[in-house]
Amino acid sequence: MTAPLAFYFNWNTIPDELHPRVIREFLDHGIEDLVFINPVMESVLANPSRKDFYLGLAERMGVRFIGMHSPYGKTFDLSLIEPDRKPLMIQDHVKALETCAEFGSKTYTMHLGTYPYAAQNVKLEQLREHIVEALEKLLPEAERLGVVIAIENGFSANDSAEELLYYINHFNHPYLGVCYDTGHAHIVTPYPWKKREKYHPHVINNWIEPAFQECPNSIDLLQPHIVTCHIHDNSGYADQHGMPFDGTLPWEDLMPKLFNCPRMLEYQTEVSYTEGKIWCGEALSNRGGYSINHHVQVFRKLGFSW
Repeated sequence: MTAPLAFYFNWNTIPDELHPRVIREFLDHGIEDLVFINPVMESVLANPSRKDFYLGLAERMGVRFIGMHSPYGKTFDLSLIEPDRKPLMIQDHVKALETCAEFGSKTYTMHLGTYPYAAQNVKLEQLREHIVEALEKLLPEAERLGVVIAIENGFSANDSAEELLYYINHFNHPYLGVCYDTGHAHIVTPYPWKKREKYHPHVINNWIEPAFQECPNSIDLLQPHIVTCHIHDNSGYADQHGMPFDGTLPWEDLMPKLFNCPRMLEYQTEVSYTEGKIWCGEALSNRGGYSINHHVQVFRKLGFSW
């Protein structure tokens, strides 16, 4: 394993003056690589001074913000169909790619987007046209800047492993790869113990035509194209973003495959530190949420070193 592991933290939930303290905790555990999360990227697009804040913070504290994630949702996703917003969406992502290059991030994770499919009943074939059009504009910029666009697998029909392969094969482009989300793949993986009625409604409702389908081998299908990954756990039924070993994902089977992805550039943790009720049910963390120390120790157990 030569690709770096970047650690996730909810930077948008704490004031600026606490950022150095949190970074100090990571540094005391030998962690110098941190994830540039999507709310931070969105804040940079809205207010360029935020970029200066994080550049200065990285230089002063001796860390790197890498593993960058695009803003997402119906105004940022690649499947956007509104013609008036499309040019602005492309402009935003070009600015974000430039931010990636400025910070030294090798990857930029993007969502294909479920909104037009799940909420507006746009057929998959039509969505492909919009996504291809967006990527045709963004891939030359990614190549110019030396940043690989990583499209992320989800748990919907339009971001399944098979759909990601459609775009990978369509473009066959060195600056297009996959962000493998372990939790999302686990949700759509069939197991004998799973019961259809236990899935969170958001999972089932994101499949229109066809109805919800499972995929037993997402990692095997996507492994040759994975350039980054989001590592987290869940119950198998909802996107809880829990700590590995707190859910039901078989890490002993998955990690050897993640450690042998030929195109891997950056690993990322994507564990939510939150406790209690979350949007998709109950968080997996104990009272008070997860600590940075626990976060670090668990990822050592997974086989990472730094």
